[in-house]
Amino acid sequence: MSINVFGKTKDGEIVNAYTIRNSSGMTATIISFGATVTNLFVPDKNGELTDVQLGYDSLSEYEQGCAFFGAIIGRNANRVKDGKVVIDGVTYQMDCNDNENNLHSGYNGTDKKVWTVLPQDNDACITMMCKTNDLEQGLPGGLTMTVTYSLSEDNELRITYDAIPDKKTVINMTSHMYFNLKGHNKGSIEDHILTLYADAYNPVVNAKSIPTGENAPVEGTVFDFRSPKQIGKDINADDVQLDYVGGYDHNYVVNGGTGNIRRFATLYSEESGICMELFSDQTGTQFYSGNLIGEQNGKGGAKYTDRSGMCLEPQYIPNAMNLFEESDVKSPIFDKDEHYHSESIYKFFVK
Repeated sequence: MSINVFGKTKDGEIVNAYTIRNSSGMTATIISFGATVTNLFVPDKNGELTDVQLGYDSLSEYEQGCAFFGAIIGRNANRVKDGKVVIDGVTYQMDCNDNENNLHSGYNGTDKKVWTVLPQDNDACITMMCKTNDLEQGLPGGLTMTVTYSLSEDNELRITYDAIPDKKTVINMTSHMYFNLKGHNKGSIEDHILTLYADAYNPVVNAKSIPTGENAPVEGTVFDFRSPKQIGKDINADDVQLDYVGGYDHNYVVNGGTGNIRRFATLYSEESGICMELFSDQTGTQFYSGNLIGEQNGKGGAKYTDRSGMCLEPQYIPNAMNLFEESDVKSPIFDKDEHYHSESIYKFFVK
């Protein structure tokens, strides 16, 4: 593992960059700010290492950024209606930082915190820890979260999440990596071919992007990716759900039960030959086609625009604590001392 100073926060905290690697040349660089993946190099069809992760060159850009490039989201991913969570009859108010709703835990999310790096005896592995206090994000209980990134010799990036609360609370963590398998600086991902192993998705009520509570069949809709399909094929279709969010920004309920590691998605770029398979034990994955990236300066002089990258974010169904009974869908509410554990695997190969 190599370690370099990445920068200092506006409050003067030093942030380091840690690069883990395997013997085949794949590398991942993670900074302690937000436990953020800044670079992810994988071999393309010509054997050249390609950085498939969108990001910035400087710490100040990560501090100021609102796209969550590469960050760990916690303690709750996605949106909460009106920022309100009711636990045992008590209403807790979170920040309303997105269309009157809470997004990614608000202004004190783990994406804007400096994580502590724990001792590790492995060049292909790193563990980081972040603590949040009672009511810090408007949610009850203190919570210590750990995230472990590891690279296998089969070019798998595994992310392992663990947390134990000291009060009953919400825990729903994910990674907000943005992928472009042609290379982070190679333009639109609309030509990527995506397969999602999900028979249902969660429609949203309106442009505020809160799910209706329905697990709607994808069959016969623009949301059907059960067979390989170019992301851009239907992205501009006349469909009210696409109109609400400017493309795809919806949760897919992946076939199979929560808690079982299973294949979620396959993403492929014909241009680079790079293929990525996502496996996870979560309920589903938010598929975000990068509709609101906007015009940004990225790493190495890259110019990012809308749809320069896309996200697959394994997580519980958004707003599940408010929409569903426990009997219908696994809830992200955990009891005091209940262990939250989740794993996601991003496997890369060439075809």
